[in-house]
Amino acid sequence: MSHVTGTVQPASLKIGPDFGPSTSPNTWTVNFAYTPAPTGTKLVMLHFTGASFPANNRLEVDLGYAGGEMDVFTSVDGTDFWTRPVNVYAVGATVTIRYITNGAATGGVQIDQYGRGERHTKDPANADAKFNSLSNSDPFLGDPTYPEPDYATFWFCNDPPNWENAACIAPAGDTRNVVAPSVGMILHADFSNQLGFFLSTCSVTLVSPDTIITAGHCMQDPIEDVKSASVIFNYATNCNGTRQGGYSGRFFKVKEVIRQRFADGSANDYCLLRLKVPPAGLGITPRPMRIDLPAVSEQVFGIHHPNGAVKKLSIPHPGFAMVTSQGVNGIGVSLDVSGGSSGSGLFDTAGRITGVLSTGVACGLRYFPTYTIQQDIATPPAITRDVMLVFDRSGSMSLPGTSGLTKIEEARAAASLFVQLVRAGTGNRVGLVSFSTTASSPVDFPLASVTAGSKNTLIGPSPFTGGIMGGLAPGGSTTIGGGLNAAYGQLPPGGPNSSFRNVLLFTDGLQNTPPMVDPANTSPTDIRIDAIGYGTPASLDGAMLTALATIHRGQYVLADTNLKLQKFFALAFGNIFEAGLVMDPEFVLPEGQTTAAPIPFSVCEEETITIIVGWDTRDAGLLIELTTPLGASVTIGSPGTQSSASRTWTFLRVPLPHAGERDGTWKVTVFRAGGIGEFAAPLPEVRYFINVVVSGGATLRRMPDTAKYYTGDVINPLVGLQYLQGGLPPNAKVKVTVSRPDASVGNLLSQEKLGPPVVINADTIPPRQATLMAIEARTGKPVVGYAQQTYDLFDDVVNTNSPEPAGLFGNPLKDLLTMEGNYTFHFQATYGDTCTAARELLWSLHVDPGIDPSLTTITSSVSGGTGTITLVPKDKYGNNLGPGRGDGLSITGAPGTIVTGPVRDNGDGSYTAPVNWNPSSGNGPGVVIGQPSRPPVVVHDPNVPGRDRCRKWKVLFWLMVLVALVLFLLWLLK
Repeated sequence: MSHVTGTVQPASLKIGPDFGPSTSPNTWTVNFAYTPAPTGTKLVMLHFTGASFPANNRLEVDLGYAGGEMDVFTSVDGTDFWTRPVNVYAVGATVTIRYITNGAATGGVQIDQYGRGERHTKDPANADAKFNSLSNSDPFLGDPTYPEPDYATFWFCNDPPNWENAACIAPAGDTRNVVAPSVGMILHADFSNQLGFFLSTCSVTLVSPDTIITAGHCMQDPIEDVKSASVIFNYATNCNGTRQGGYSGRFFKVKEVIRQRFADGSANDYCLLRLKVPPAGLGITPRPMRIDLPAVSEQVFGIHHPNGAVKKLSIPHPGFAMVTSQGVNGIGVSLDVSGGSSGSGLFDTAGRITGVLSTGVACGLRYFPTYTIQQDIATPPAITRDVMLVFDRSGSMSLPGTSGLTKIEEARAAASLFVQLVRAGTGNRVGLVSFSTTASSPVDFPLASVTAGSKNTLIGPSPFTGGIMGGLAPGGSTTIGGGLNAAYGQLPPGGPNSSFRNVLLFTDGLQNTPPMVDPANTSPTDIRIDAIGYGTPASLDGAMLTALATIHRGQYVLADTNLKLQKFFALAFGNIFEAGLVMDPEFVLPEGQTTAAPIPFSVCEEETITIIVGWDTRDAGLLIELTTPLGASVTIGSPGTQSSASRTWTFLRVPLPHAGERDGTWKVTVFRAGGIGEFAAPLPEVRYFINVVVSGGATLRRMPDTAKYYTGDVINPLVGLQYLQGGLPPNAKVKVTVSRPDASVGNLLSQEKLGPPVVINADTIPPRQATLMAIEARTGKPVVGYAQQTYDLFDDVVNTNSPEPAGLFGNPLKDLLTMEGNYTFHFQATYGDTCTAARELLWSLHVDPGIDPSLTTITSSVSGGTGTITLVPKDKYGNNLGPGRGDGLSITGAPGTIVTGPVRDNGDGSYTAPVNWNPSSGNGPGVVIGQPSRPPVVVHDPNVPGRDRCRKWKVLFWLMVLVALVLFLLWLLK
């Protein structure tokens, strides 16, 4: 949870007939003495284990609540459970526990630990002084006047914070007074590597008679967390902080998790919990969840329990805060909150909850909208998927690939691997639409259930190089938008898999024929798009593919070799249908060698492993052998396995457990048959990859990030690691290796000068890409090389902006984006307790040069107020934007300058604009340069100052000073 408010202490106590004689007939009574906290004990909550309740035996625990209310446990509560918090001010130094027999003379329970509420300093993992705090979560209010905590100020927009005690709200009928009783604080036992087990709090809101809502990150391991969780709604004081007359704090036990979403690759951050409600009910009116998004500038307020303190209202009445931004992934607002405020509600003036506090920084909080939550809970998790393959067959696909075959031959083989990997008869559906000048109409293969027959129609029988896919031929220009629109038509909402609709886009080039893709268009919002680009920066529009995939919750990857192309189609299968990837290394099997060294990998909790091997030489015929942890051999044809093979790939799928084996170290060995005959040709060198794709266990997903990145920007590559059913894998560690460009394409093209476009099989390649392709053809190597850097990722608030470690991992990288081009992020995660598991994730990102006004050069040629301005745009590292980038720029006049016509691209990295300039403006000739999603910059010609309209007055001033000085000297000479 979001704030530490106590510790968990060990204990050893046994009670019941199995452990000794009774203290009275049918009753075993123990007064459990807890160890007082050094700073004073606020509450205790007991953990029982090994419970046995034969017949109708039961356990009673006195809580110190009004009316003698107690916790009663029976066999329906299982063998492991927690009490609600005990009011130590009422029960004193001991808690009375009774084991009562009723129908059986055996049974008993044990106490092995207890939670102890006490004042607590910050989590030591947060070194920043803004996290310094000292809690005082005292829900039973032991002091006549409540001492406020020392609050962590990290989320403060104002210091002191602009909030007030919720008890100060007036009049009684004010909406905020109506809302306040439904706001509560949840308390449970949590765990971190730094602190071990501890008590922690978040804020909640009652949204139905027995249901509360909070943030998903507050219940990071929901199945375990709910066992110890309890909620209090009446934790409040008088306005002046004094204890209310007759106050008696009362907790209600959390019964079950309804649904929790967080760190699963979506922006979702919410948790719905069901309470154990007494027969008379809670006596609290729930708050309705708003079904639409609040408007920007709409009035809102928040009520919360910061640092486990009594209820606070942000901002103080009678004022309201205003919504600063809104969307399906978040409502932006500036309020003061602190640790423990997470999960609290943002309310509108009608008293409806509009969102739960998710994340943010000072003056910029984000609440996850109830609008989105209600859509999500209305759609149960699907176990099947719909996928439309959108396949490029434009003229450039007739060019040679990296294996000696044409690009289209390589791509058809890679796509057939994807199709063959999808299990038949599972409810998944796959379709195909191809495009060149237009999209195929009707589509090549309408969306249909994956069966043996539909696979045969789509990719043919073994070796899966035929069917509809095998008949696709290159020719024509490129309409990526046309292909996508045709795919969308096959994925209407309301179908059997409508909540999991996917597009897998493959292309080797740039769109040049309408309809064009507008990467800023989020429609359709509920279709995920993954994109695979095949080629180099010379042939791909990485910026468009990055934006398209990102805004549609998918991933873009750049494949610069045939081997990576096959690998990334296999990776797409793992990301769409399975839990993901365990490993994906590449190797070389040397000339003449038949067997590679075994490669180990770990299995921990997975349900299926699929070993995929692809190679770069057609008909190399590589084979797979698996070795189990106990040394048994598993090969193609082994009982219970599935397998398939083509000319450039093979895979082996093994459901687990296999012959009783699951967790442990497995090994995969790649081998091939030796040459046959006395004069057999030597076996050639073969490059190959091994992908291990798994189902079950945890998933590693990229967190949503729709930002467009430029050189010089800070990027935080956030990922989430979580079990799909909820909960965090133990002992998780994540690192990322970034492949970054080592040269500036803008510099290279500025030196080379822009050449003309070229046409390849009716597919027009624009000048910029055509020039880069010509350079590659001339030099025999890609225009850009890549260097690698590895960074550790962390799960603390400084690196994730999440109020607590909850499955998010990040690291703001400040000096990574120094060159334009393609950056590939390769994440590697490990986790586990008694066994070790691994997950990997890859995605690519295109970065454009961010124009820097201090390094951009500008010259002007103006006579009589008319002329031209020529500029050479550069980024903060001195890299040229380069020629051919005019479509990504807006150039307008700076104050005193008017751009009078279209800007000319000079082909050498410079751009010339015709202008009118007013010398009397006080500014030199200048322009304003804009780039998408980036503040504009202003540059002036430093060599042409503007005419100073105040110059004559300055001259007169100094003349007067000179005259005064002369008169003064004459006076002295007298």
